[in-house]
Amino acid sequence: MARYSVSQIQVYMHCPLKYRYRYVDKIPTSEFVETTDTLLWTLVHESLQNLYNSINVFKVPTKEEFISDYYALREKKEKETSENWWKILNHHTDLSIDDFKRRWEMYLSRYYDTHAPFDDIQVISTEKQISFQLEEWINFLWFIDRLDKIWDTFVINDYKTNKNLPTEEKDQYVEQLTLYWLWIQQKYAKYFKNLKAKLYFLHFDIEDEREITQNKLDEIKAKYVNIIKEIEQNKLQYAMWSKKIFEANQSSLCAWCDYQSVCPLFSVVNSDDEVEWELSDKSITALVDEFVEICDKISELEKEKESLKWIFQRYVIKKDPNDEKSDFILSGTDWNVKITKTLKMNVIDKDKFLEKIKSLWLFEEYADIPWQNVNKLFLKSWKVRLSDFLWAVEEDVSFMVRKQNKK
Repeated sequence: MARYSVSQIQVYMHCPLKYRYRYVDKIPTSEFVETTDTLLWTLVHESLQNLYNSINVFKVPTKEEFISDYYALREKKEKETSENWWKILNHHTDLSIDDFKRRWEMYLSRYYDTHAPFDDIQVISTEKQISFQLEEWINFLWFIDRLDKIWDTFVINDYKTNKNLPTEEKDQYVEQLTLYWLWIQQKYAKYFKNLKAKLYFLHFDIEDEREITQNKLDEIKAKYVNIIKEIEQNKLQYAMWSKKIFEANQSSLCAWCDYQSVCPLFSVVNSDDEVEWELSDKSITALVDEFVEICDKISELEKEKESLKWIFQRYVIKKDPNDEKSDFILSGTDWNVKITKTLKMNVIDKDKFLEKIKSLWLFEEYADIPWQNVNKLFLKSWKVRLSDFLWAVEEDVSFMVRKQNKK
């Protein structure tokens, strides 16, 4: 089953090559760097999550209590991040510490004044990770900031802290919220008649409300399914060594891309004070050669690693031929290798397995366990014996080999 998210789709739409680097080649990116914008986004979301979690247990805080809560949240963040907190703020050229605090307080203060006394909603969930089927073969993953129920209407809410009011991007936000209707249909279909999406642009104190219709959902769903089909087709062609798939798309976003060092649109030119970027096929050729060399080395090392693991397993079997779970520590000079031996039961005939658990009146309890690992049935239940499942289940021993610090 293909797994996607709105962010993956947006990466592909902005630049197919960036999508390939991140999700197909899985080239590591630089470590995430906290900025004032991401810090502000995090704190605002946490403050509003705390507010609605209180409302959900029928405890509506006063504005003073709400403000006091987000000050406490900020102090907690300061302690957690220590000097990095102020480093983030001081290194931002557009935003002083006072500006940062003022923005945060203004967003939340205005939000509270607009929506108090919060007596017309029932909060279903806040900051929830969701998973739903876009098609039978497409699983979608994402987060919902807040889901409410107002009478017979479900409302999906999303907070934005952008300093620039989106234009075209706003349609992407609405598409994202519309897709979430599929999750609500699959999970709460009998509890609602209408569905709405609300976007809160906190910097501008704007609330953008859209009613979600079935026709709109079908349109957006078809759009995203077609994009995913295109991505999957490109992946297949790329796997067949069609290197012209996933072309680079040059745009203003290239200035912040993590893959400039490998993108064919750029090569690095170092000067004393800055790094500039320009097109250079020669640089790309050198990078490709280096990449292939690294891949070959990794492949050889993986083969050597698997060979050593096999030797360790044979050694353990010779030392302990019993098919029981056990741990072994092999000592090296500076590190140990820990080998965990585990007895597994594998289903080799699914039909016979189901027929037997039905005859033992165990179908409801065990019919949904993974077919390739039925340890739960045989190792944790006194109700069955392995002899009852001849020709349906077989024993197997698995090994986990990993390095371990010497203590």
